[in-house]
Amino acid sequence: MFCKNCGREIGKDENFCPGCGAKLEYWNVSEDSPNTVRREGSSDYEEPNATLWIVIGVLSSIFCCLIGGIGTTVYAAKASGNISAGDFEQAKENIETSKKWFIATVIVGVITFFIGMIAGV
Repeated sequence: MFCKNCGREIGKDENFCPGCGAKLEYWNVSEDSPNTVRREGSSDYEEPNATLWIVIGVLSSIFCCLIGGIGTTVYAAKASGNISAGDFEQAKENIETSKKWFIATVIVGVITFFIGMIAGV
């Protein structure tokens, strides 16, 4: 049997996956093969986390720069769609673009803050 969470082979008498620690129930165990969609053939493969970058994008829109936050959120949402479709390579590219938008947003926010501080003095 294989864990559908991480794809590691498990014994029939085990209650928890030795790889990821997930509690093994009928819905997360496969008799045939590991979950290749998540693992991509590697034991250390990690699915991109688009939800985190969507949250970061929304927060940066609210607290920092609207345009940069929107760019971060849009590319993270595209990555989420790619993950749902199983296209992890495109998801990684979209998350990297989302990160670049976020970094640009932070830089613009810091520069704007210091210009405001100087102008206020």
